[in-house]
Amino acid sequence: MTTLPFPILAALVALVLSAAATDLRNRRIPNSLTVGGVVAGLVLNLGINGMIGARASLLGLALGFVVLLPPFLLRGGGAGDVKLMAAVGALAGPLNTFSIFILTAIFGGVLALALLFWKGGLGRALSNAGFIVGQLAQGRSPHAQRPDLTLEGPGPKLPYAIPIAMGTLTFLAL
Repeated sequence: MTTLPFPILAALVALVLSAAATDLRNRRIPNSLTVGGVVAGLVLNLGINGMIGARASLLGLALGFVVLLPPFLLRGGGAGDVKLMAAVGALAGPLNTFSIFILTAIFGGVLALALLFWKGGLGRALSNAGFIVGQLAQGRSPHAQRPDLTLEGPGPKLPYAIPIAMGTLTFLAL
């Protein structure tokens, strides 16, 4: 099991469970939740580990923000997802955040494939992915050939706080 101090562990679990429930219900993650998570991370880490804890919290916040920024910029995720991962980072610190991100990405991929299979569209998604990989392998821009290929298409949407919660809780259980 991961060894985070109990107050940080409790805040992290409360954060991701609340965010997952809210995202599933409302398809958004409120700023009050993410900002509260960041503040809790900074205060708890500072209080428990002093300036070293505050530094780790800030580094975790930055890493959590950066890892989900590219999908957001490509319109493949929401700003709430980016802010939630930053809040997770502020609580967990940079090394833990990296591990949580890897687990989150695995859960996110599995859930996205399951959602596509369940709602239909898996074949189209795999075909599009093959086209994109083929174009990139030939040094061409997939978007130049097929401007209709975007991340914000009409397909089913995955509330990404769920994989973030799954990745975080799995990390804490290891």
